[in-house]
Amino acid sequence: MNNIKKFVALFSAIILSACATAPESKDFTTFISADPHSILIVPVINHSEEVEAADLFLTTLPVPLSEKGYYVFPTNMVKKIMEEDGLGDPLLVHSADTTRLADLFGADSIIYVEILEWTNKYNVLSAGVQVHFLYTIKDGHDGKLLWQDEQNLIVDKSQGGSGNIFADLIATAIVAASDSLSSDYTYVANSANANAIYAPGQGIPAGPYSALYKSDTKQFPASGTGRISDASVLATSYQADPNVNMKDKEEKGDEKSEESNSSEDSDQNNSN
Repeated sequence: MNNIKKFVALFSAIILSACATAPESKDFTTFISADPHSILIVPVINHSEEVEAADLFLTTLPVPLSEKGYYVFPTNMVKKIMEEDGLGDPLLVHSADTTRLADLFGADSIIYVEILEWTNKYNVLSAGVQVHFLYTIKDGHDGKLLWQDEQNLIVDKSQGGSGNIFADLIATAIVAASDSLSSDYTYVANSANANAIYAPGQGIPAGPYSALYKSDTKQFPASGTGRISDASVLATSYQADPNVNMKDKEEKGDEKSEESNSSEDSDQNNSN
């Protein structure tokens, strides 16, 4: 019964997401040029209050990346080697030199994840789960930012009221109490990962071990816009605006437009 409720809640969240206006496609020029064959998943930074969130989340990421066609280094092995190398603290790992980390394993790229929220949401009439993640992939050879995505997913688990407000209040309280006893929200994290990694124009292109390798350029175009992130916060591993190139282009475009307008005004004045 609990699995059915989880499925219905996730299905509803996906439908609502699909109905939303599609965002502008990211620019995959740098990612395609780097052409990573392997991805190293480093320990996750956990900004939430749930102490088990990082370890629970770490179990959800290897599968979708592998299914996308990339070799993914075993996370337990990675964690052990990093601890032996003095990199047991996730914050220290995310702040370390990307190329040095990649050299430890011979990785083409590194994915860094920060958990911003991993919590049970409850108010009088509803109960749900919120997960909020920031994903960052950097080139293991030169440390350049290849891709970034932010997912903030809230799943309402109290849908389908009985019509009896008192019964619904009791049911909502029971759901919230049940969730508070277990912080395993990996089923919601799986949905967030799917949105981040698979979504056309937003996720990542197919890797070399996928049948779609280099044939999905329409879904993941090298547009040249410079837009490689939809993040609203700066990543610990990348303390800069990921879309600065895009903004430079927009500003230059505005300057050209202003120069053109000034030129037209000058021509009109001269003709008068």
